[in-house]
Amino acid sequence: YSYGGEGDLHRHYDSCKKNPGHKNFIPVDKFSVEDLPEDYRDKNVVNYIRAVSDLTVRVTVNYVSDKRPATAPGSQKPYPYYNVRGQRKMTAGTGWVSGVLISRNALRGLCQCKDCLNSSTPEENYAIISIDTAAHVVFDDLEGEHTICDLFFDRGDNPYTNSSVVALTGVSGVQTRVVEDFCYREHYTHDMDLAQRLQEIMYHNFQEKGHFYCEMLSLFKVTQRRDILLKPTLLFLVSHPHGCSKKVSLGRATRVNVFNDRIVSVLYNTASCPGSSGAHVGMLQMDEDVKGISEYKPERRVHRGFYDVRRGINFCYENTG
Repeated sequence: YSYGGEGDLHRHYDSCKKNPGHKNFIPVDKFSVEDLPEDYRDKNVVNYIRAVSDLTVRVTVNYVSDKRPATAPGSQKPYPYYNVRGQRKMTAGTGWVSGVLISRNALRGLCQCKDCLNSSTPEENYAIISIDTAAHVVFDDLEGEHTICDLFFDRGDNPYTNSSVVALTGVSGVQTRVVEDFCYREHYTHDMDLAQRLQEIMYHNFQEKGHFYCEMLSLFKVTQRRDILLKPTLLFLVSHPHGCSKKVSLGRATRVNVFNDRIVSVLYNTASCPGSSGAHVGMLQMDEDVKGISEYKPERRVHRGFYDVRRGINFCYENTG
């Protein structure tokens, strides 16, 4: 992930050594079917990636927990920001909205956000927005208390001068699995219009992915061409490189490593940068078993970072249990 104030983030973007010029990053508001590999040029794929984009958030954290370990689990690799633990530092990564729970008229009890817990008249109408990211982006409750999630930061240089951006604060709890580098947290909001909008986007996301698979299945049944089902896996990221506005990057899955019956890792050549950590790893894969045409399940793959710096290979973990 990336670090520094807003001005520092843009300087890091301009001077990036990992992806000079960021040629493989497409501004999300300019992404089109022509940007896709030829074998995936389908309007449903574009619509699906745009729906994923609408659920992608910039995650900024203004404190580094003193509980961060010295090394990453099972290795001697230094854990990010261990050397500045306990200090106020701004870091930036990516996350995505993984769930929206709406409660009206105290259907699920009164709101439990910090303001309502200290109020004599807590809200009866509220929503809980679940956001996933990497554990090395938001490590624990201490960091969660200093976290802001910016939604709809699709263009421009600064989210705070963009009228379309919505900032989420008010974390109710952080759950992390450090070994898998996964973090789940919940944000309370009283903005019911925002909650409804996000629910509709999630439904649209599901629909668009389904449209693509149904179209491929129909084409396969008509033509019986096996190559339709055996396309190389398209793997995409929608992220906030260096904490800047959203970009789409495209690549292919290169290998899947199975560690046990619950955890696998996926290797891929999709471009990423500091600030991409925590992004949802989107995979479109056809399967010769027609009944199984779908994305890998569950869809909670979090971009971790480089696996092989020299070859430009990144990786993520997937919990299948």
